[in-house]
Amino acid sequence: MSASDVGIDDLTNIDITLMTLRKPTELKKVIDSIPKPVRAVPKNGLPMWYRLGLECKLPVPKMPVGKIIFARGKIGEDVRRLGLGGTGPQPTFDLTDPYCNNVSYDYVPVHDPHLAHHFAQKAARNRMKVLGFCTKDGRAVCSLKEFNQYRKYLYNQFMDRIHQEMKKLDERARDDLTLKRVEVDVARRLQVFTKAERAREHLEKVAQENADEWAEKKRLAKEQEKKIQARMRYLAEFNEKQRKERAARAREKQNRIKQRVQAAAEMELRRKITMVRQWRTNEKKRLNRLKQEREAKQRRLEDEANRKWSARVSAQNMKIHEEALLLKLYTEDMAAGAKRREKKAEIYAYNTDLELARIRLANWKIMHGGHAKAAQLVRKMGIEFEKSKRGAKGMSLELAQRLATEAMSHAVSTQGDTLMTLGQARARMDIETVLPTAPIKLLDEMLETAVMEFARRRVNLLLRDVERVVRCQAAHVFFRNYRSSPVKKRSKPPRWSIQIATELARQYVNVHGSSILFGDIVNIPAEDTTELDMKSVKDRPPTPVPSKTKLAEVTFSDRVEDLPDPVAVGSYLPERRKLLEMVNAAAKLLSRSVSHRVQVGMDVTVGKVTLPNMRHKMEWGEAVEGLASAVVDNRIHGDCSDVRRTSEFLAHRILRSLLKEMKEEKERRLV
Repeated sequence: MSASDVGIDDLTNIDITLMTLRKPTELKKVIDSIPKPVRAVPKNGLPMWYRLGLECKLPVPKMPVGKIIFARGKIGEDVRRLGLGGTGPQPTFDLTDPYCNNVSYDYVPVHDPHLAHHFAQKAARNRMKVLGFCTKDGRAVCSLKEFNQYRKYLYNQFMDRIHQEMKKLDERARDDLTLKRVEVDVARRLQVFTKAERAREHLEKVAQENADEWAEKKRLAKEQEKKIQARMRYLAEFNEKQRKERAARAREKQNRIKQRVQAAAEMELRRKITMVRQWRTNEKKRLNRLKQEREAKQRRLEDEANRKWSARVSAQNMKIHEEALLLKLYTEDMAAGAKRREKKAEIYAYNTDLELARIRLANWKIMHGGHAKAAQLVRKMGIEFEKSKRGAKGMSLELAQRLATEAMSHAVSTQGDTLMTLGQARARMDIETVLPTAPIKLLDEMLETAVMEFARRRVNLLLRDVERVVRCQAAHVFFRNYRSSPVKKRSKPPRWSIQIATELARQYVNVHGSSILFGDIVNIPAEDTTELDMKSVKDRPPTPVPSKTKLAEVTFSDRVEDLPDPVAVGSYLPERRKLLEMVNAAAKLLSRSVSHRVQVGMDVTVGKVTLPNMRHKMEWGEAVEGLASAVVDNRIHGDCSDVRRTSEFLAHRILRSLLKEMKEEKERRLV
């Protein structure tokens, strides 16, 4: 069975595998973005080795002879530089590990570029192939221990590259801070230089008056300056002499180290040559004695090892596929769980609304005479409705009673007196008789659109008022030292945020005459009655729909006298009241947040503005749409993301306008 045929039923110990499986993180993604060394795993290695980190050693596997050959590179290549790739920075001199405790830096002759011409000779290359020191394609064979040491070196260099990237970010931050300090220091030095120039001019004036006295002082100062210059020349010559002596000692020490290294390399080479000669003599004796027996055993072991190796490779491929499948299942389970919790919350909210409707109905029945009186009113209403609609097709007393019961149950969901409740029920019964189900759904969609448009208009007014009030207060504080303003005497100035909240409460909450307009009102004429035969349903014209503009004006009009019929349409709308409460809460949160951000971004002392860093650029329409959606969905609170993004957008607009105005003010002053 191949790895691609593995299914969910074939997975075993899913819980244990999920617990031991490393979940993907953001830090892992950042580390994977940096290219890793290319020679960390030998050719045709095990599949699991490519998933091991550089800090892990390659294990010692049971494998057939010649399946994996550990080689760091070709003969004569500097593998410590080629293994890092050509895109990254080259390694530098490192003194953090002087005694080579972490990584071994033993000298390897086969990877010395200066000896490449020697190993490239045909006789030397054939000899190394016979002794097993290199492969047919010219790679230098090494042991597993040496290869793990090389992986450790690559890991250190890989981590150095990560640290260098982090160091670059730190250096950029330090450079910005240094530039800012240099600017402040230049301003301070300019001020000191101006004072020094004034003092010098004063001293020159005094010197002209006392020329003789100053001449003597100048002579003494020149003598002192000559002494200082002579001392400086002596120190410079002494330092140059010391530097030359240190350089000579360093060259001598370097020559001694080179001689020791060369002597150690020669001794190591002699030791290896002696060891190889002795091993070759013993090996010939042993091979002559065990040649026949080993050939039979070798064939059997090779067959068994090849079978185990194939099984191991297939098992590791299957495990990799299993882990990928488990990660996918884990992600899908998390998403499904989130959807279930969201659905459960919606069901809970719906059941809560039903329970509140039931409680309101029970209270209304208790207030107006209980079940008997309510049933009597509904029965009487059904009889009257059946008399008025007796000529309609399909109308009966049972249908009229059912319509009356449903209309009354829907009408008592809002507050109002008995007369208004009965009027709403009659209006709903007429609508259900005249209009089919599709126009009712269309009316619901129109109502939702009207609610959203009402929220957009109110949010647009809110954002305009917040921007205007906060900018006026910020400009008054920011240009206090640049513009002359009349001083008003008062006991104690109120806080800036209190002023903004008071201004918004006065100008925004009591808004009158700001109803929603969708265009001209369209009057739809009533259908004409006729005594002729009616056309079929196929050729019948569409049912007229009430005007959307009229519907929005009736639902969200600011003036109660604009309502067309106080009996058919209730004057108390809990949806409109809830929207206004959400808009007022958004006004308070935005005023505090925007004023705080603007205060942080202004530097009144030097007259500069620091624009906040916005992760996502916004337009005015996006801000209005996002905050309006939050108002309609009842998501206005201190941690709301839409409120935070809108406050960042308004603060950025205000600070940008202040920066532009400050530039114009400074140019006007220079002129």
